[in-house]
Amino acid sequence: MSSRRDFVRAAAAASGAVGLGLFGRDLQAAERVPRVPRTSGRAPKPLRILILGGTGFTGPFQIRYALERGHQVTVFNRGRTQPTVDAPLDEVEQLIGDRNDNLEALKGREWDAVIDNSASLPRWVRQTAEVLKGSVDTYLFTSSLSVHADESKIGITEDDPVATIADPTVERITGETYGALKALCEEETRKAFPDGAIVVRPHLIVGPGDQSDRWTYWPVRVARGGEVLAPGTPDDPTQYIDTRDLAEFDIRLLEQRTLGTFAAVGPRSRLGMGELLAGMRAVVSNEISFTWIDADALEELGVQAWSEMTAWVPARGETAGSAMFSNARAVAAGLTYRPLAVTAKDTLDWWQTLPEARRAKPRAGLAPEKEQDVLAKWHASGR
Repeated sequence: MSSRRDFVRAAAAASGAVGLGLFGRDLQAAERVPRVPRTSGRAPKPLRILILGGTGFTGPFQIRYALERGHQVTVFNRGRTQPTVDAPLDEVEQLIGDRNDNLEALKGREWDAVIDNSASLPRWVRQTAEVLKGSVDTYLFTSSLSVHADESKIGITEDDPVATIADPTVERITGETYGALKALCEEETRKAFPDGAIVVRPHLIVGPGDQSDRWTYWPVRVARGGEVLAPGTPDDPTQYIDTRDLAEFDIRLLEQRTLGTFAAVGPRSRLGMGELLAGMRAVVSNEISFTWIDADALEELGVQAWSEMTAWVPARGETAGSAMFSNARAVAAGLTYRPLAVTAKDTLDWWQTLPEARRAKPRAGLAPEKEQDVLAKWHASGR
C-alpha cells in the first residue's frame, strides 16, 4: 500500500514544488523553548516581513495574520498564481520575479524577516540567501516532515535523521528526491543564517483553500452521508495541521525570534481515525454509518492508503510513525490548534463555494462507484 511519504512526495513532484501528545524524551528539549500563548491584536514591535510566495495555500493566511498584527508585508512571486482564498493583496507590496533566474526585485532592499514558502530546490535557497544576507535578520524556511529518512519510529522528533541524496545537484523533483531536497534546503538556510534560521516542517496541511483534496475528501464524504467506508480501525492515528494554525505559528515565531527547527503537526493530542470522522459528523446532519475495513482487506480489495483512503496509513512497519510525529517542541514554542469541528466546517463551507465542475472531479479520495463496489464485496465476504 502506498505510504504517506510516497503520496506527499508524488503530489509535490506533480506540482513542481511542495506530535501526537508529548513524547517522553522530547519533553526536556521542549522545556528549553519559551512557551508562547496564542496571540491576538497588535504585535509589540511591527516587523517588515518578506514572503517568498504568498499566493499559495498558506500564504494568504500568513499575509492576513501579519497585517492583523500590524506588520508591513511584501510578497515576491511570479505573479501567475491566483490565491484559492481571499487574500488582502491590495494591502501589501508586491514584487515580481522568479526564484529560478530573476531576483532583481529583492536587491538593495531590507526586511526584518523572510518567510520562504516556495523553495523546493537548495539552489533557490542558496541564491536567494546570497541576495538577502546582510539585509535580513531572520529567515524562516517552510520545509516538510517528509525530510525524515525513517517513518517507522513512533514519536519522531526534529532531531531524528533526515533523508540524503547521492547527487545533491539533482533538480528533478520526484517521489524519491523530494524529501532529501527539502532537507538540503534546510541545510542551506542554516548555513546562510547561522544566527537567524527557523525551519518549520508541516505535516499534511489542511483547511479552506486546499486544492489537493487529500483531507477535504473526508468532510465532503461525511456530508454526503450514507454508508461510509472507513479505513483500518477507529484507533489508527492520524495527523494534520490547519493552514491557518500554521500561518499564525510562522508569524509568532518571527515576532518572538524563536530560532530552531519545529515539527508543525497536530492536533494537540493523539487523534484516532474514529475520532476524526466523528468530529466531522458533528458538523453535519444526515443519515450516516461507518463500515470499518482493516488494512489487509483494503489492500486485497485494491484500495490505496493515503491516496484513496486519504489522511490514513496503516500504523505498522515502515509507516508506523507516519501519523505519530512529536509536536512537543512546536507546542512549547507557541503552536496552537483550532478545534477539529472548526477546520472541518470551514473546509466544507469553502468546498461548497467551488464551481460544480471542480467539485465533480476531486483530486484525491475514493470514487463513489468504487466505494460502493468495495463495500458490496466486503459485505459479501461475510467478514
